[in-house]
Amino acid sequence: MTFTEKYEQLKETYAAHADFSRVKEDLAAEITLTDPDCGGTFYVTCKKGKHEIAPYNYYDSTVRISVSSALLEAMLQGKKDPVSEFLLGNVDAEGEASHALALIDALRVKKRTRREHCPPAEDRAPKTERRAKTE
Repeated sequence: MTFTEKYEQLKETYAAHADFSRVKEDLAAEITLTDPDCGGTFYVTCKKGKHEIAPYNYYDSTVRISVSSALLEAMLQGKKDPVSEFLLGNVDAEGEASHALALIDALRVKKRTRREHCPPAEDRAPKTERRAKTE
């Protein structure tokens, strides 16, 4: 997979569902994918709750992150902890660490709530019918 293909995949998967509403500060992150086959750099900026993602270097970034694409995806999916991975040396970050964590949190895939798993009450059978079906 080329960098362009990996960048587009990451952008479609995570940026489309990103929630930057909780990011209070302006941030600019330059992210370098360290993979030998799809390595490259892209940036994510957030200003006043609006974000932009583009496959270029960003020279005035507030944080620079170097990470493999697989680890980045695992952190965005919530399978890996960004702080632990940084402490283990699997992620390099220079600059405002709080901006790196805010970025991961904004891009992270949100878990569905119980309410999203359950159908609305009007679509469910009454309790008496549900009991009768199980007996």
